[in-house]
Amino acid sequence: MKKFRWNTISVRLFIWFLFSTLFLVLLLASIFYTYSTNQMSLRIAEIARKNVSQAADNFNLLAQGYNSLSKSITASSDVQRVLAEDETTPALQLINNRTIINLLEAAFYSRNDLVGIHIITNWGKVYSYEAATHPYVTNPLESTWYDEIRHSQGELLWFGMKQPTLTVQDQPVFSFGRLIYDLYSREPIGVLLIEASPRPILSTLSNLHMGAGSLAFIMKPADTRYPGMPNKNEILAESGRSSEQFPEIDLLLNDREAVRMSKQVDTDPEHLIVMEEQSNLKWSIVSVTPKSNFQVQLQEANRYFLIVLCFLLLAAVILATIMSRSISAPIIRLVREMKALERGQLNTIVEIRSFEEMNYLVANFNQMVSRIKQLVDRVRIVTASEKNAQLYALQSQVNPHFLYNTLDMIYWELDDRKNDKLGDVILALSKMFRYSSEWHHSDVTLQEELDQTHNYLHIIQARSGGRLQIDLNIPDEWLQVQIPKMTLQPLIENAVVHGLSKLDRSGLISVHMEIGEQDLQIRIQDNGSGISYPKLVDLQKTLEKVMLLELHHFEEEEKNYRVMEQANPVGTASAGIGLVNVHRRLVLKFGALYGLQITSEQGSGTTITITLPRDIPVSSMVHDPVRSGGAL
Repeated sequence: MKKFRWNTISVRLFIWFLFSTLFLVLLLASIFYTYSTNQMSLRIAEIARKNVSQAADNFNLLAQGYNSLSKSITASSDVQRVLAEDETTPALQLINNRTIINLLEAAFYSRNDLVGIHIITNWGKVYSYEAATHPYVTNPLESTWYDEIRHSQGELLWFGMKQPTLTVQDQPVFSFGRLIYDLYSREPIGVLLIEASPRPILSTLSNLHMGAGSLAFIMKPADTRYPGMPNKNEILAESGRSSEQFPEIDLLLNDREAVRMSKQVDTDPEHLIVMEEQSNLKWSIVSVTPKSNFQVQLQEANRYFLIVLCFLLLAAVILATIMSRSISAPIIRLVREMKALERGQLNTIVEIRSFEEMNYLVANFNQMVSRIKQLVDRVRIVTASEKNAQLYALQSQVNPHFLYNTLDMIYWELDDRKNDKLGDVILALSKMFRYSSEWHHSDVTLQEELDQTHNYLHIIQARSGGRLQIDLNIPDEWLQVQIPKMTLQPLIENAVVHGLSKLDRSGLISVHMEIGEQDLQIRIQDNGSGISYPKLVDLQKTLEKVMLLELHHFEEEEKNYRVMEQANPVGTASAGIGLVNVHRRLVLKFGALYGLQITSEQGSGTTITITLPRDIPVSSMVHDPVRSGGAL
């Protein structure tokens, strides 16, 4: 089972995108939820305020009618006359009683919501007109409401739905009254009490209900201006029954700053309380609505909001997955190709079209792979070239250590017999074998290469009977520069075998150095038969192919070399391959600007120019200087 890795870029990107998106979604969701909840609460409160305001307008109209009715009764001349003094004559009493009753009857039937109208004189006489006769509760002069009216200033006082007031009623009534003054002496002459049906008031209060459990009140604040007045808030009328107490309402009524406001909304955690004061009536309308009533709408909104939030979270996960994969997929593919490169697959070419930085990274990776492949091919070519150079040097040798040890033994035997000429040839051949068999280092000094060339030419001189001359002109300060091993000797051998071997005159090989600002040039020139133009062109093309440093060219050349080696066991026909080998090793070591250049004219000779960089390393070893000029 594949182990899940948390440290991958795709997982990291997914986590970052997911958490950032979730944070934004949850932040916006919380802001939206808070805002929508507040807006819904504000709108519900606004509706409640409008309802209370509309109820207040209705109560104002109703109160104005009651006020006009009460004033019409108290200002009546008959009422003023009858209540001015206590009449003792029975006949006059009967007339006065009939007069007041008629007046009350007319007032009673002027409205359809009245239950009873009562006038109480200062001496306790009661004039009443009711839809049905009811007994008195108690002596009215001893009633609390009577004391309130007596201590008033003539304004209309509201007693609400107190049970009972003056008479025993079958149904609740809404009571109000006022003090009757003598219009001339401004002295109190009686009290007017009116009992009205509470249906209009209760109907208006019921319109304030917003769901089950809602309550509506008409409350009168406590008034302690006069002795005997109630010292606590009174409920004049209520719609809806509740055993709960709402201290918030008392606080609002007692807070005079709040009472002076036209509307007040209390922030009770469980109820929405809206109150509006009617200063002209000296009461306040209160609406109490449980917040659970409109929590239903909030719950519906919350349910919808929760569904939307779940979809947003799912969308956030999908979006984070898509974005992380879109960014990490090219990187993961590039890492996969890097692992393939690590396993040695150098033919890897990545083709990705992604964001600009990734395209730049892929392009550089492909360039790096191509460069690595070139370097690997170059190393293979260098290794194969050095191998061929070793094979070229040893192709005619069998057990070189045994040979040069045997040659040393022959040399010492000839030296004992005083045969110096043949001994020098044997010694030169022994040195050649020793030099060509030691490949601990691929670079040698120019001095060592010249020594190897000197040994080779010494042997050739012995074979040619002195017909070969060599001219060496190398400055001493450049003899210690490092060059690839077996560079000069194959070129000298090529000049001898192909240029001078068939001459009927003396041959000359000239080796000299030209020093430039950026490079060194070693020219090897002979006066041999030269190279025909077609062969020269083929040889130059072969050298140009080497400049490409392509492995298939080298493999093709190596195949041709094996064919030529089988056809020419002596090795003379493979000299062209030796030139190419030397040229390739120089190009691989120093670059395409360096190597061999061949010019030739048939019948006049051939010139091979070796171009080397001037800043090549210089060995600290010191050798004997090479003599300039002379015959070998």
